[in-house]
Amino acid sequence: MVEVRITPVFKDGTSEPICGEVIVSEALISPLGDLDPERGYLRNVGWVANKIVVIKGFTGSTVGPYVVYSLVKSGNSPKALVVETVDASTVASAVLAGIPLYKVDNLSAIVEPFRRGARIACIESGTLKFKGVLIAIEGLDGAGKTSIARTLHEVLLNCGFRSIYTYEPYSNAIREIFEFGTLKLTPEVEALLMVADRYSHYVEIVKPELDAGGIVILDRYMYSTIAYQGSIGVDLEWLESLHRYLPKPDICIYLDIDPELGLRRKAGSERPKLKYFETIERLKRAREIYLDLVSKGKMVLVDASQDLHLVLGRVLEIVEERLGIDLRRCYSELQ
Repeated sequence: MVEVRITPVFKDGTSEPICGEVIVSEALISPLGDLDPERGYLRNVGWVANKIVVIKGFTGSTVGPYVVYSLVKSGNSPKALVVETVDASTVASAVLAGIPLYKVDNLSAIVEPFRRGARIACIESGTLKFKGVLIAIEGLDGAGKTSIARTLHEVLLNCGFRSIYTYEPYSNAIREIFEFGTLKLTPEVEALLMVADRYSHYVEIVKPELDAGGIVILDRYMYSTIAYQGSIGVDLEWLESLHRYLPKPDICIYLDIDPELGLRRKAGSERPKLKYFETIERLKRAREIYLDLVSKGKMVLVDASQDLHLVLGRVLEIVEERLGIDLRRCYSELQ
C-alpha cells in the first residue's frame, strides 16, 4: 500500500476516514480562471465533486474563498483538499466551505502513484493511503461474467484507473483437470485444488497489483468454490475456512440467472467449458448457495437474465456507489 504523510490544517470535526477518488494538479490553481463552481469542473483536471482534490496551491486571489464556497452551494464540493502550498486564502477557502484541508510537504509523493493509475485513497490518522480494490464477479456459467468483468476493466482503464482483469481457475493445469474430467476427484480434493490454485493466483497476480493501488477485476473468486463444491455436499463452513488467509473482496457482484438459461447461453459460446460442473442439478444447488450468500450480505445480486447493457449498467452503478467514483462518462466514450 502506498502511503503519504499529510498534516491536518482544517478538519470538519469528524474522525472518520475520508475515502474516494483522487484527482491531482501539479499547478497553482486560479479560483476565477481554472475553477467552474457551477459545474464543479477544474480545468485540465476533471470533476471535483465528492473527490479528494490534490493541488500545488491556489493563486493569491482574494475572491478564492467565495469561489470555493460556491462549490458547496452548487452541490459540487470535494471531500477534501490536499495542498502543497498553504496560504491564508487557501485556509479561508477550506474554512468557509467546510472542506477538510491537509498539507503535503512533497506533492510528487502523491503525483507519482497517481500517474501510475492509483486513484482510490483514504485519509486517516495524518496519512493519505492509496488502496487497491478487489472486485469479484460471480455467477453460474452463461450469466455473462466474463463480458461484464472485461468491460468493467476497460471502463476503469478509460477513466485513468490502474486496473487488471484476471480469472480463476488461474493455472492451466488445474483448468484442464476440470475441463476434461480426466481425474476422479473426491469433493474435498476438488475444493483443495481450487483453493491451492487461488492462493497461488493471489500471491503471484492479485496482491502485487493491490499493493500498487490497482483495481483487480476477478472473474470468479472464493464464493465459486463455496457454491460449486458446496453443491455436492462439502461442508460450507469448512470451505469458507479454507479461505481465511485470503482477503474478502471489496465488492462482490453475483450475476443471477436460471441454470437452464445459462446452459443454453453457454452452448452458443466459443469459450472453453468446464463441463465437469455443468449438470443441471449441481447448478441448481450452486445457485441456492449463491442466493444464501447474497442474503447474508456477502454479495450484491444483479439480474443477469436481462440484456447485457442493462446488466452492465447496474454493475457500473454498484461500483460507482461503493467506491465513490464516476464511470458513466468513461463508459459513454467507449461506445
